[in-house]
Amino acid sequence: MFSRFRRWLEARKQGRIDKRTARAADLSDTEEYDLVYLSKRRVIRARATGQSIAQVSAEIQNRIRRQLRVSIKPGTYFVARGSYQNMATTTHQQIVLPPCSTRQVAMKAVCINADLPIPDTNARFSGVRAVSDELARFLEAAQRADPMTIQAGVWALTNHYSRSDVQEHLHIRDQLGNTRQAISDTHVMEAKRILDGLGIKHRL
Repeated sequence: MFSRFRRWLEARKQGRIDKRTARAADLSDTEEYDLVYLSKRRVIRARATGQSIAQVSAEIQNRIRRQLRVSIKPGTYFVARGSYQNMATTTHQQIVLPPCSTRQVAMKAVCINADLPIPDTNARFSGVRAVSDELARFLEAAQRADPMTIQAGVWALTNHYSRSDVQEHLHIRDQLGNTRQAISDTHVMEAKRILDGLGIKHRL
């Protein structure tokens, strides 16, 4: 009885995959598609776990029987499953997913929504969305910048933080237990330079 039930479950699962694959008949095997677009089409499932304030470990699952070429743009953010900040990617990555496959991808990221706690290694994220056009422009331009420079610019846009706000919001502790500001004046000035160059208003 149990094995028959398992066969029924497997047949049901395969049937759902067949239906998703049929609905995705317009997708090309060779064209590259944005991760958020594919997620909305329900042909990709994206999850992640927190690694640090500047990195997530993403799990990208292809849910159809066709190869997919996926583009993950700066500003693609993983949606927090708890009361902590979402995390947005800060670099452009491209991956190829064989049919019905899952891939683990380490991704550089930045916290958004400064009014919520910073995610830790127990943080879980499910689903992806895109940040505002303004924030996406900053992240695209700041890909080679220091993570703390990027963090300063992001909070300046998502929470309208000033220089003192971003510096007081994040501290790090050394091995002796001493704390200091994680975002320096240099980080802030570089974030300001990038934002000014893009013509984006801010309070830094």
